[in-house]
Amino acid sequence: MSRIRQPAEDSFDPWVEIIAAALQHNVREVYRFTNKARSLFVVKNNAYGIGIRDVGPIVDQMDEIYGYAVVRVDEALALRDVGVRKPILLMAHVCPSEAEELVQQDVMLTLFHDNAKTQIESLAQKLNRPITVQLCIDTGMNRIGIPYTRALPWIEELAASRAVKIAGTYTMTAGAKRGDIPFDDVQLERFLSVIEHSRQKGIDMGVLHAAPSRMIVKTPASHKLGVVRPGQLIFGGVAYNVNEAGKRIMRLEPTFRVKARVVRVEVVQAGEGVSFGHRYIANKATWIASIPIGHTDGYPSSAANHAGVLIGDKVYPIIAGGVNANFILVEIGENKTVHVGDIATVIGTEHLDIAPQSIAEKSGFDSDYWIMTKLNPLLPRKVV
Repeated sequence: MSRIRQPAEDSFDPWVEIIAAALQHNVREVYRFTNKARSLFVVKNNAYGIGIRDVGPIVDQMDEIYGYAVVRVDEALALRDVGVRKPILLMAHVCPSEAEELVQQDVMLTLFHDNAKTQIESLAQKLNRPITVQLCIDTGMNRIGIPYTRALPWIEELAASRAVKIAGTYTMTAGAKRGDIPFDDVQLERFLSVIEHSRQKGIDMGVLHAAPSRMIVKTPASHKLGVVRPGQLIFGGVAYNVNEAGKRIMRLEPTFRVKARVVRVEVVQAGEGVSFGHRYIANKATWIASIPIGHTDGYPSSAANHAGVLIGDKVYPIIAGGVNANFILVEIGENKTVHVGDIATVIGTEHLDIAPQSIAEKSGFDSDYWIMTKLNPLLPRKVV
């Protein structure tokens, strides 16, 4: 993850704006809602598409943040590279050479394999130091983790090793339902049983966490662990503002905008077509603006003919077939009210029609998650 060159202030390349105050507000809102549970902030997948190198430093000084969770080696190293000092947990398995590099950068490894003790003792011997880890218990998601049914002897074995320093223990939940019983509740009960039996053996299990964004809202009992694991929630996922009964429970703020400058404004005469396949044909003389951002930058092509773009104080409709690989084409109308160089906000906070959730719905998606996570990582990021 090398540093991306920042374009000139008047560049016509598109960019992403990261709203620092909104991120910080959402962190505090999670802390309030969970009765002061600290956040292990999940910034996987390039901080859900927003930009991990910029997001990390924005919240690193906040007491409400316990640390960060990632799923790729480069993500962990990128956080350290930009000066993040809080704990970082890699929720994945790594090869020995990468494990060594991560430990040297003070990144916690996740253990969940049967032979974890052998692997960690080998690494500890090489580095001449105990290795700080977290243990992942599989309570029914069946993706990663040591199965809870045989976790206890495994935990005892690790805890007895001088090579291992257990800093935390966690599980991942499936969000499933079995009849009328949320399976998250079952998983939480299984997890707590493992923790309790381990503690009876005198084992310190470190910080405990189980709750991703969904569970933070739906399973208040998970807050009592003291650490929660929000991701999309902190990035402003609007679905988390209300509970299942529709009651407002949080006031999360959107955390990013996507912008570009208009590069062309030309009139199209009646009967003329625009862009590939001429899916749009003007029925009268109409001004069309070209904006240099497209589906390769993460803007969904299915938004064409449904969504709009904010230029000035007006939202202009995207024409049929108007989202190309590198361009969005919008209908300005009979009068030339837009000019080359005007800033167009294609995803933003200033108008409901360009909000991430609105664009998601108009594009056939159920959540703004599918918008933010697809943002091109090569787009320059600006913290505002």
